[in-house]
Amino acid sequence: MKILERSKVSIRYSDKPVGAEILGVDLSGNIDETTFSTIERVFNENGMIFFRNQNLTPDAQIRFSRRFGELEQHVRQEYALPGYPEIHLISNVKEGERSIGSAYAGDAWHTDLCFMKQPSRCSLLYALEVPVKDGKVLGSTEFASTQYAYDTLPEEMKRKIAMLQGIQQYHRRQEIKRKERMKDHARPELTAEQKAMTPDITQPVVRTHPHTGRKCLYVNETYTFGISGMPEDEAQPLLKSLSDHVTRPEYVYRHQWQVGDLIMWDNCSTQHCAITDYALPQRRLMHRTAIKGSVPF
Repeated sequence: MKILERSKVSIRYSDKPVGAEILGVDLSGNIDETTFSTIERVFNENGMIFFRNQNLTPDAQIRFSRRFGELEQHVRQEYALPGYPEIHLISNVKEGERSIGSAYAGDAWHTDLCFMKQPSRCSLLYALEVPVKDGKVLGSTEFASTQYAYDTLPEEMKRKIAMLQGIQQYHRRQEIKRKERMKDHARPELTAEQKAMTPDITQPVVRTHPHTGRKCLYVNETYTFGISGMPEDEAQPLLKSLSDHVTRPEYVYRHQWQVGDLIMWDNCSTQHCAITDYALPQRRLMHRTAIKGSVPF
């Protein structure tokens, strides 16, 4: 990793196209405009940043998150932190037979809320408990750069996909995941209201980042089930090829969590995947906030 100094902030970059640690910042305090501008600039350039050794109350996480825009509430309000509808619980912890949070959220490569008309600009995840077994920390999260993936495509492929629209289907994925995990973490079916909020939608296969202008690949293996106007036997191999290109192992940054970590990722320029190599009694508990984004173009 290389370390750069910007203002009062130090940045330690990973050796991958994505991933940067911000050092010397206490997110629970008042962050001045110069420091915040540096944080936001690095975030927009890199797509994923993280802060170690933070001590955040829900109010402090919400306050910092709001610096990036308007907070949004997750469709699954049954997993909101009581008293804080903006904080979505990511957790395998149970109260009786009920999981208190999304127990298997993000366990395949995806982009948050790509199935919404205005997907999240960014997500922020704060670690309160991380699973540990025999002294080994489990439950890592992997990140890949969709802008680097686009840049490294052959020119012929860039031309082929330039105007295509991917079909994003939230209901279909939720039903698949619900059936897969019924035995260990039962999840209720989507309500009529939740379904009405998340109809099938198309999004550009190539999306322009609203802050940097860079092109990003905007398809993923979790929610993108087809390409508008393209036969399935043609669309599926193309989608797989693009998804595999984004997540080539040599370009993936793998984050090993520590209690007190806060990670932010850009939902245009990155994809992420949670490694579910743990199970109760190893506990995982995280608080997630998200910022409203713009209509993809």
